Amino acid sequence: MSRGFPSDDFDEMSVQVSQMIGKLWQWHYGDFSPKDSWSPTINVYRLPRRLAVCVDLAGLDKQTIDVRVETGKLAIRGVRPAPDPPRSPEEPMRILTMEIDHGPFRREIKLPEQVDLSRVESHYDGGLLWIYLPLRNPG
Repeated sequence: MSRGFPSDDFDEMSVQVSQMIGKLWQWHYGDFSPKDSWSPTINVYRLPRRLAVCVDLAGLDKQTIDVRVETGKLAIRGVRPAPDPPRSPEEPMRILTMEIDHGPFRREIKLPEQVDLSRVESHYDGGLLWIYLPLRNPG
C-alpha cells in the first residue's frame, strides 16, 4: 500500500516550488528558453519604389530595439522580457502554458543592392515595427 501526501502538505510544497521557480525566473529568465535567441515574425512587401518590412515585436519599448541597415542586410536585435502578471512578491504563481517568445531576439533579412541606405525610415506602433527601405532604381 502506498502512502500519499496529505493534501495540505502537497499544497504547501507546490507553493514553495512555485516560489523557488519564480525566484529563478527573475534571476535569469533566459535560461528557460530552449534556444539562445528567438526570431520575431516578419512580413516583407515589395512596393513600386520601396520595400516595407513589418516586424512583430509586441511588448517592447521602441528605445530597446536595435535596427541596423547595411549594404545587403537588415538586422533587428533586442531583448523582450517575459510577460508576467502583476502580483505581490509573496503571491505564488504557477506557469501553466508559456508560448510567448522572450529573451534575446535577432532577425536578419537579405536586402537587394538597390536599397538607398541614406533614406531608410522606421516607426513602431501597436507592437509592430515598420521599416521602409527606398529603392534607388525602382523597376
